[in-house]
Amino acid sequence: MFYFKLYDDKRLKDLKHSKKIEIVNNAVKLYRKDKPLNITSRLLAMLIWGGIPAVVLFLVFSFGLAIGWFALSIFILEIKLANDESADVETYLNQVLE
Repeated sequence: MFYFKLYDDKRLKDLKHSKKIEIVNNAVKLYRKDKPLNITSRLLAMLIWGGIPAVVLFLVFSFGLAIGWFALSIFILEIKLANDESADVETYLNQVLE
């Protein structure tokens, strides 16, 4: 995932990149154990922000533009959702670092 804020945490500053990834992934796993991913809301968000505009673009313009929009919107949506979750995952980062 795209937990950019967690990778830039000051406590991980002196660690190697692979160690940072391992620590952040472990924190995300602990977070997911306590708060599982709500697949329904994620799929609904992808449909609303990616699928419906892609269908409109397909009908108005072309297939290529619709596919491009759908891929780009899902990418941006995943970054936004990971960014929103970073504050919650940060408490689990403390547990992993201890």
